[in-house]
Amino acid sequence: MIAVISLSYQQTNASEIVNQGKQLFTNYCSACHGVSNGAGKSNRLAPPMIAVKKHYIDTYSDEQSFVKAVADWVTKPDESKTLMRGAIRRFKIMPPMPFPRDDLKKIASYIFKGDIEKPKGFDKHFKEEHEKGKGKKLN
Repeated sequence: MIAVISLSYQQTNASEIVNQGKQLFTNYCSACHGVSNGAGKSNRLAPPMIAVKKHYIDTYSDEQSFVKAVADWVTKPDESKTLMRGAIRRFKIMPPMPFPRDDLKKIASYIFKGDIEKPKGFDKHFKEEHEKGKGKKLN
């Protein structure tokens, strides 16, 4: 019985963290990385978050390493450590975001676990870009 209650609490807590992360994402990140920010593909300020998720999850497949990598990147972006060379080429490197570490972890948990909105035509674009090996080089 205690194990069931503990598991239920952990699931509720994890769900709460994802919900909080979604709200924090909306507040802090969606102006640049969101799909519903009103910017079309040509007016984007940064890659859509679904693209970030796909790149990071390929390298950091477990939640703990994913969350750490995303939080580390956001606080100290480093061109030499980018997983998205095409995004650096197109948008330049993002500025450091000095948000509380706990908030960054919640945002990253939401990105890892949540349903991230895709821009129209994203799957086709992503497949075309990555089949050709684009996005691998900075030059």
